[in-house]
Amino acid sequence: MFAPITDKPMTSRFPQPAPPPDRRSVEAYQVVCICGGYGFPLGNASASRIATVGKTLQTTGVPFSLLHCGPSPDPINTNRSGVYAGIPFQYTTTVTRPRNIVARAFVYLRALAGLAVRLLRLRKDRSNTLVYLYIGDGPMNLLVGSICRLIGLPVVQELCEWILGEPGCSRFNRWLYKGAIFEQATGALVISKAIEGRVRELRPRVNPKLLIHRLPAIVDARRFAAIPERQCPQPPAIPEFVYCGTWLKDVFFLLRTFRLIRDKGFYCRLKFVGGWPSDKEQAIRTYMTELGLAPDDVVMMGYVDDATLEECYRNATALLAPLWDDDRSKTRLPNKLAEYLASGRPVVTCRVGDLTDFLTAGENVYLAEPGNAQDLADRMIDVLRDPERASRVGAAGQEVCLSYLDYRAHARTLADFFSDCVRSKR
Repeated sequence: MFAPITDKPMTSRFPQPAPPPDRRSVEAYQVVCICGGYGFPLGNASASRIATVGKTLQTTGVPFSLLHCGPSPDPINTNRSGVYAGIPFQYTTTVTRPRNIVARAFVYLRALAGLAVRLLRLRKDRSNTLVYLYIGDGPMNLLVGSICRLIGLPVVQELCEWILGEPGCSRFNRWLYKGAIFEQATGALVISKAIEGRVRELRPRVNPKLLIHRLPAIVDARRFAAIPERQCPQPPAIPEFVYCGTWLKDVFFLLRTFRLIRDKGFYCRLKFVGGWPSDKEQAIRTYMTELGLAPDDVVMMGYVDDATLEECYRNATALLAPLWDDDRSKTRLPNKLAEYLASGRPVVTCRVGDLTDFLTAGENVYLAEPGNAQDLADRMIDVLRDPERASRVGAAGQEVCLSYLDYRAHARTLADFFSDCVRSKR
């Protein structure tokens, strides 16, 4: 269970920024985040977590910047360099991903070479620079970790997923998670108790000095919760359930769930926020037809900017986060769950993983059994039948988010963890 802020009383319902750590530790180091293949600053949960971690550290005075290795898969990102939410970022190659396979391979080779050069330049500052590695699989993880180890840069490995639970996990990644990914790290930033437990089991064998810190899915709650009076959302004419994400398994599951709701005579719409390539979008449309759903039953938003995303959340009848009875769901805490809760709208998700530590069914969230379409449909119908209760549940969920998942509540402990990793390497 996450502990609420206790440093000083709150003057409002928003958590107050934690006091900065000792200035001797703050001014002693900078953090450089290295990621690849996700895109930055917009378009996906990974970019959102990186930006929020960066903002959290900057709150305490720690400089934070980002190097993106490779192009962005999301066309919404167009700038090769810039500053987003106070975070300077730079791509080590072009932003646009080439369609031609040969050209794409060349771009990635160029990106890796550019990243290696930039890492070597950090050698002279290795005593006051830490690499936050947001690459959790593949040869790129091994390459970056090896270079950092060679030149003496401390590395904090992000672990917001446990990829060994994925059915298609490669043999290379299975080997990586047996030890190599932890041998090269100074610290591990984990998102759930389950992942923390697994890393602690491995630590005595692979890296006894590895530091571990658990950071849940955090959010800038003020961004999603603050609504100017003249812009208060009006309920949509047709109730809309919103899902943000691009997992086809989730999308197909929600379409089946939606069909069950319509069969019981409830009229509403599904809204999907996220981008799909044309073949996957066509697969979604085909599946809708097979289920007997009309084209206007589902709104497909594609990639959206921050303002549009916030508006989608605030105008939703409820926000959907389907989870499964599998290792992936049990070991993660979805980033969008924190955003959903911050918006103040009711959230419908599943009873699995760490979220059950701070959310209670019927009080601040609607919980269904993981992977059970009928149970999820019943919870969505609960929202439709009693909108006033749903609003109270949404408001209570927002209060939980403000207390436990707002990034300001974690600023001090996160900065101290990164500082400990720097000192440990020294």
